[in-house]
Amino acid sequence: MELPKYSGTIHPQEWLKQVLIFCYFNQIKDDKEVLNICKTMINSTIIIPNVNEIKSFEELIEALKLHSTFNIFKISCKRKLQMMKFIPEQQDDIATFLANFHSLCNDAEINDHEEIITLLINSYSNYFFKSEFIKRVEGINSVDEIFKIFSEVVFDESKIIKFGSSIALKHVATGKYLSSCSVNYITGSKERVFASEKFPDEYALWYATCTTTNHDYQHCTYDDGFYLTHKVTGNKLYIDFHRNSPTTGHFEVSCRNGGDFLNWTNTNTTNNNAPYVKAKDVITLNFVGHKERIGGNDEWQIEIV
Repeated sequence: MELPKYSGTIHPQEWLKQVLIFCYFNQIKDDKEVLNICKTMINSTIIIPNVNEIKSFEELIEALKLHSTFNIFKISCKRKLQMMKFIPEQQDDIATFLANFHSLCNDAEINDHEEIITLLINSYSNYFFKSEFIKRVEGINSVDEIFKIFSEVVFDESKIIKFGSSIALKHVATGKYLSSCSVNYITGSKERVFASEKFPDEYALWYATCTTTNHDYQHCTYDDGFYLTHKVTGNKLYIDFHRNSPTTGHFEVSCRNGGDFLNWTNTNTTNNNAPYVKAKDVITLNFVGHKERIGGNDEWQIEIV
């Protein structure tokens, strides 16, 4: 480890910490000697008035903060914060982002909770995040709690089903996945027949397509109407109330160019007021045409694939 030089590109407190660590490892324990080392490691372009009269680390830190280079450093750190963006697809993880964000806040000496909240809101361009984060941090004045809420909201957002994203529907009663295979009905509509699998292979992948405007990759809510589109074929889920499946005797379900208009129905009674459709939600689809009453046998759990 080299003895660090102070040039105004690091917070004085952090620089002092690094000098103290260097002295510790080199068995330099006398505070007066360490203070003299610090003075000699200040860049010659940074002129500290009466530097020889400084008698403590606290006085040295205060003198460095009064120099113009420190204000320039803080402005630079604040600018970095304003430009900092959280992009889930490009970040190693949220912990790394928040650690870097927190470090810059410390360097810029930003302690105001409202300012930190505003900077975090501006860091992530996502409607769900902004509305949910603002709601959850109301009245919170702990920086650590604000960062914790940020991570929780980002995690919750990652579980929301989006138009255009790949999903699988697992039948709650049997554990099988809604699938479309390459075999057609030999009677009835002679459209592509459905089969269920115990694992979500490519034939069990679907995505929701909005029925009105182009909402691809926007969050699905329980108020949305949509088509359930098969990812491999591009065909849509369809139920024919005039024909029965030769296998089950229920209304014939197939995959075709023109599908049925569907709605999500949340069957979780403990969370049935949630506006967004999320992974692991248990739902029913209003197309289900079983002759029996719609109930537990019509429930599907959504998975993001």
